[in-house]
Amino acid sequence: MRQKELGLKECIWDASAAKPVQATEAITGSGVSVMSGQDGSSGLTFLTRPHHSMPPRIPLTTRSVRIIHKDSYVCPSCLLKDAGRAEQPTPIRRFTSERRVRDRTRPDRNEGPKARVTHRYASNGALASSTAVNAPSTVPFELRDLHQHLQLLQDKASVYVDLSRLQLALRSLESEDPIIRIAFLGLGSNGVQSARRLARLLLSDELGEEAAWEQELLDPRDGRSVLLRYGGESEESGVQPANSPLVKEMRIPSARLKGWNVEILITGFNASGYNTSDSAESTTELEESILVPPITMPNSNGGRVGFVRYPVHKALIVSEGVTGAVELGKLPAALADDRLISAALNLPLRGKASEDGTSLKAISIDIVEPALQALRKDYRANGAIYSSQWQQSNVASVASWLSKASRPSSEGHSLKPAVEALLNSELARSTNLVSTTEAKARSSSDAVPESKRTTLQSAISSWSEEAHRDLQLNLNNALTSPAWRRTSWWRLFWRIDEVSMSASDVLRRGWLVDAEQSLAFISGRILEAGLASEEDLKKDSVSNIEDAKLLPGVSREEFDEYKAANAPSAAPQKIESLANLTEFPVKVARMKEESGLDVFFDPPWPQTIHLAREQMLHQLVPSMHLKAQALLLTSLSTIGGSAALAGWLWVASGGVAFYEAGAIAALGLVWALRRLQTKWSLERQKFSETAREDARGVLAEVEGKLRRLVTEGGRVAIRTEDEKEWIEARQAIGACQEALKEAASHGSDGK
Repeated sequence: MRQKELGLKECIWDASAAKPVQATEAITGSGVSVMSGQDGSSGLTFLTRPHHSMPPRIPLTTRSVRIIHKDSYVCPSCLLKDAGRAEQPTPIRRFTSERRVRDRTRPDRNEGPKARVTHRYASNGALASSTAVNAPSTVPFELRDLHQHLQLLQDKASVYVDLSRLQLALRSLESEDPIIRIAFLGLGSNGVQSARRLARLLLSDELGEEAAWEQELLDPRDGRSVLLRYGGESEESGVQPANSPLVKEMRIPSARLKGWNVEILITGFNASGYNTSDSAESTTELEESILVPPITMPNSNGGRVGFVRYPVHKALIVSEGVTGAVELGKLPAALADDRLISAALNLPLRGKASEDGTSLKAISIDIVEPALQALRKDYRANGAIYSSQWQQSNVASVASWLSKASRPSSEGHSLKPAVEALLNSELARSTNLVSTTEAKARSSSDAVPESKRTTLQSAISSWSEEAHRDLQLNLNNALTSPAWRRTSWWRLFWRIDEVSMSASDVLRRGWLVDAEQSLAFISGRILEAGLASEEDLKKDSVSNIEDAKLLPGVSREEFDEYKAANAPSAAPQKIESLANLTEFPVKVARMKEESGLDVFFDPPWPQTIHLAREQMLHQLVPSMHLKAQALLLTSLSTIGGSAALAGWLWVASGGVAFYEAGAIAALGLVWALRRLQTKWSLERQKFSETAREDARGVLAEVEGKLRRLVTEGGRVAIRTEDEKEWIEARQAIGACQEALKEAASHGSDGK
């Protein structure tokens, strides 16, 4: 309906797969744009501008319908020609000149060479349908497995492959001696003209007269791309109409073109829109644009530039002069590796030919063209001169590169080098694309970039070092402070009540105080980065410090109730009576008395250090105080008992055993004091060691929790469908690589 309203007719041809595709159009009032196929493949599209009147519709005849349902394929252009001749005496043909329109009205032209051309295209071989399981019958037996795996790759991993190059590879496998398509890409202002001159020297007949196709090829007025195929000059292409705005197809009777079994696409290439750095990503992007060169539409209106992608097996970048050398120097060094892409620089120099296999071929077209003209005038006198100029120009290296790319298949139907290189390149590109896509998906699933995580991990390491240094220095200073010296054994007799106060002062002043303050800062950085929430930071803070002992019985239940009631997400509760308001401070005081915890202290960072300190204050300090009281009571009891025994002995002896009684009293005193000193020193040492070991354990727990939050926090789970797609794509690519190795090994065995 859209075509009917605009008055347009279209002819779409897939250049890589040689099959028609359905397309959607995007055409403005006076502009022309390119149509893309629904199957994702790229092809050549030809659109005409709107006519002032509606063109006649050309219905399909019964004969045309039968042709469509046959196994062999018929060009859509030729099919429309036959249908038009059968029903309309003077149909108007698109993409033809007026002379051809007048010629087609003759009835004797229906059985002329045009019909034979159509029959030739129809007999090239049956094409497999998109749902076919088996390979077409034209595929050699050794290559059928590879052909089928490539079709499965197209179905399962179409996102990760270049469909145009894959279609070209499939078409190359459907023949025992496929035609190799090579692109001559003109780089720079004079690159296209140099590429045409080079193609003329390579394909022309030196001993014959100058052909018309040579003059037409060198005509600078035609800015279209040129496709050179073997054939008679009088033959019609059957694919590209003569006035196509995209590609000018020329069939030339060149013996070299026939012997090499190649077709040459000559077009321009502009590298200014690409990143020409030496990175692997930019090199891959440039390689793809060179091996699938875009063909522009110079006839576009409205400031639009349309283009189509035309895949090739290999490409030769042709440039001229110093400007061309500068343009070549801007390209990545790893691009022209002579395997798929090579380069030729036209310079007016005479010198030794470069060694075969080098990626850059310095040629001189200017010294060969005069020699060719002289040879055609008198080949007897100028034959030796032409041969010498041909060798000095180094054009022979380009001819050798072309012949190697199109080396005929062996008896075992091995792959041609160009086809094998094309498949290896595309499979390697697909593998890298799958890996890159997976890496990007996993990195994009992170809400925080990896650099931020690395920075926070370094900050955690620095905090851990500072915390251990704080433990070593501050705790030692606290254990040598006057407050701790007041707990010496000989001061217990009059400072026994200050043991708890002194031990608590040591823990509150020297036990990870600075580390806890630094922990608040680094927790804020983690919270700011979005790696964790406040609840994540405070979660499981008492998991490894025996919180059940710290909050026993009713106190733990009340603590949990208070936390739940004062959570940020909890709804505010209504105070029902004044008794509830007066009961709450009593519960808080009783909870702090029993456990030492302050329910109002709820900072937004891990509370492991704070709760561990409160645990030591609530359990370790009272235990130490109790031990001091027991030792002091034992010592006093021993001293008192020995003194009583000494007094009884002195009284019983009537004052005679004074020295004996003194000895007994002194022995009891010394033994009690020595026991008090030994036992209490061990208790003090045990207290300091327990404080150090608990501090190390708490630091290790906090550090591990912070690292776990930084590593695992802020991540979004990758979809299972994506992971399954990556696995299937890798399996399909691996199967194609194995099939390619087997096909190459069959060819080597056949040799």
